[in-house]
Amino acid sequence: MMDKDDRIIRLLGSLDLQRRGWSIVDHWEGDTCAIGIARASELRRLVYVSTFDKECDKYDYECELASGPAATDYATTGRGEGVTYDELLEVLIKHLG
Repeated sequence: MMDKDDRIIRLLGSLDLQRRGWSIVDHWEGDTCAIGIARASELRRLVYVSTFDKECDKYDYECELASGPAATDYATTGRGEGVTYDELLEVLIKHLG
């Protein structure tokens, strides 16, 4: 996680992942401005979050669900651009539970 953008690291620190039953899923290790947050009991239900080319405290996201047997089979079920932390948190809670 040390190679991630400071905004991603701060976001993860503010979410209290363990208490919420969420886990980090990093399919984008080479992308320092992106991270996946998943339901710990269902790692293929995730929200991809990006800070790339965003002003401070704004995020892009995509909600994703498994769409097939391969680990790379995902369907996007929702997305947003330039949302605030509070808006992103609402999306995470709704999608991940």
